[in-house]
Amino acid sequence: MGSDKWIVNNRAGEEWGLITRLILNSVTRQISYADVVVIQTGHVARIPWDGFEIREQGLILGMPETQVAVGNMVGPEISVGEGVAMDVWP
Repeated sequence: MGSDKWIVNNRAGEEWGLITRLILNSVTRQISYADVVVIQTGHVARIPWDGFEIREQGLILGMPETQVAVGNMVGPEISVGEGVAMDVWP
């Protein structure tokens, strides 16, 4: 899967971010969170998976951009708790 598959658009249809890592719940094996590099700032935000809408045209940020906390997570040392991290883009 190419990096174009991991682009997140905002509700206006503009490219908002790029998913770089998925956090899987180690018990349920379902996606719990996604780490997203916000295009405008370059900061990383960890967003709950249910904060996205999956549509035919791709991934849409399903929450207001103002509710996304960014800039407090960088590098592989991010704690994933009871989950397993899977990098999807270098």
